[in-house]
Amino acid sequence: MGHEQHTVTVFAPVLYLTVTVERSSADEDEIHIHPGGQGFWIARMLKHLGERPLLCGPVGGESGRVFLGLLSQFGMDVSTIDIADSTPTIIHDRRSGDREMIASSPNIKLARHESDDVYGRLFDRALAAPVCVVTGQSEQTFSLGFYKRLGHDLASTEVKVVADLHGPELRSLMEGGPVDLLKVSDEDLEKDGTLSHAGADADEALLAMDELIDAGAKAMVLSRQNQPALARSGRELFRAISPELDPADHRGAGDSMTAGLAAGVRRELDFIETVRLGCAAGAANVTRHGLGSAAEGLIPGLAERTQVEPLGGVLA
Repeated sequence: MGHEQHTVTVFAPVLYLTVTVERSSADEDEIHIHPGGQGFWIARMLKHLGERPLLCGPVGGESGRVFLGLLSQFGMDVSTIDIADSTPTIIHDRRSGDREMIASSPNIKLARHESDDVYGRLFDRALAAPVCVVTGQSEQTFSLGFYKRLGHDLASTEVKVVADLHGPELRSLMEGGPVDLLKVSDEDLEKDGTLSHAGADADEALLAMDELIDAGAKAMVLSRQNQPALARSGRELFRAISPELDPADHRGAGDSMTAGLAAGVRRELDFIETVRLGCAAGAANVTRHGLGSAAEGLIPGLAERTQVEPLGGVLA
C-alpha cells in the first residue's frame, strides 16, 4: 500500500516492546509480547474505526526488529527510521492481578541526523494524508524545536492536526502553529500545574481550557477520569456523558478517545459528532484487555448513547 493512500498519519516519538507475564486459568505462566506506545495504540484504534493509519517513528536494534515483526499481526502500516539505539522494552508481572514493572530498558537517544531523518519522513508522510496525530513523550527524545517546527510546517501546508500531548511539547507545537483539535486529560494538566488536581471542578477545568484555546488550540476535549468530559469549539462549550461501563482494563481509554476524535476530523463530522465518536472509542476500549482495541460493531452503538450537551451556551 502506498503511503498516499493513508487517511491519518500518527507521529510516535517513542515506540516500545511490552513483555507481560500473567497467570493462566490453569495456574500456569503465560508470556505475552506486544508492540506498545501511545502512537501505536492510537493507530490500532484508528484501524478498528475503519481508517487507514500510518505509524511514523524511530525503531532500532534487536527489539526494534521484533517490534516491526509483531506489527504484521495487526495489519499495521509503518514508516520508520532505523536508529542506532534499541527500541525500549518494558517487562510487567501481572500474576498477582496487579501490574508490576520488573524491568525496563533505557529510552532512546537520537543523533542529530536521526532526528532530522525522522522529521523528514514524518513531514513527507503527513503531506499525503489529510490528518496528522501528534503525540507526546515522557522523556525528551525530540527537542522542543522539533515540535515547534512541526506545528509551523503542518499549519503552513494545511494538514489538520489532532494533538494528544501536554506540557512543553504542546506549548512548542502550538507556538509553531495552531492545533485543530487537542485532547488532553485532567491528569496531564495536574502534572503541568495547570489544574490543582485531577478531578478538579468544572469551573477550574474550564479556566484551564480557556488558556489552551488562547495558546493555539482551535478546539479541545478534556477527559476527566470518571467525570463527564468537557469540550470546547471556538466559543461553544459542551459536556459529554458516556455510558458507565464496568471496565475490564481502564488503561488506554484516552488514546482510544484520541483515535475517535482523529477519525471524526478526517471524516469532517461536525464537532458534536466528533466528540461522540471519540468518547465512544474511549469507552469501547475499556470493555476488553488490550489497549487500542474494541469489539467489532460496539463503537457506533456507544456513540448513539453518548450525550453531548451545551454547557453554559456560548461564551460572552
